[in-house]
Amino acid sequence: MKTILYIDHSESWKFLLQEELEDEGYQIVTAGSIEEALSALNGVTPDLIILELRQKRFIKENFENLKKKYPDIPWIGFSTFYQCPSEYKKWVDHYLPKLPQIDGIKKLIRTL
Repeated sequence: MKTILYIDHSESWKFLLQEELEDEGYQIVTAGSIEEALSALNGVTPDLIILELRQKRFIKENFENLKKKYPDIPWIGFSTFYQCPSEYKKWVDHYLPKLPQIDGIKKLIRTL
């Protein structure tokens, strides 16, 4: 079973994605921020990290610490931006815009 860390400040998106991906057989760990993610894992190593790029308090150093902790894990940027902003392209391996239907992200996760 793959473990996915999903970082998003939106409670409704965390709930929706957690429900949908658990139905697909994934274990989901959610966090409301990168800072929370650093402590939420408690020794669990994720196989994939999904990050909402519109963080309320984006602290570059905390993001870099999380990226250094898991350097070989794929990152998906998942946000309301139509396209991945250029400043985030160096940090995420894949990008998908948030849409009401989440089939696209399910399909991408299956390929990773």
